[in-house]
Amino acid sequence: MAARPISEHTTEQLQNLIHNYRKNTTDPVYLAALDELARRKGQGLSFSKSLELIRTAAAERRCLSYKQIAEGSGVEWSKVRYAISGHLDDLLKYAHGKGWPMLTAIVVNQENLSTGRLEPQALAGFVKGAAIFGCPVTDREQFLKE
Repeated sequence: MAARPISEHTTEQLQNLIHNYRKNTTDPVYLAALDELARRKGQGLSFSKSLELIRTAAAERRCLSYKQIAEGSGVEWSKVRYAISGHLDDLLKYAHGKGWPMLTAIVVNQENLSTGRLEPQALAGFVKGAAIFGCPVTDREQFLKE
């Protein structure tokens, strides 16, 4: 019997899959469940569009703003400003599962585009994400730069 497409799972089932596969974050089922759940709860924020924006900006050695992430998905910043943190957390988990670096490090407030600096609350969230993946952080600012 063929496996049911991930898009046919309920939100609760997706959450259970993600929880059950959390120790095997490279498994395609985990990654597909994470992608689908992010699509559902992202209020219009697109996983694939955000990843593409981040990859392009990283290749160009520049930062992106939260607003640019929203605009890249074709949604107004004011409508997703409270969802962006969860969206970036999900992108971070996805990137980790793919063996990629912490891509979200280059997403900052508009006024910090030239410096790449994260505001204290955003930096705390970023460091918390690193801890989930076993990355010890002693100097937050230096960790972000690296």
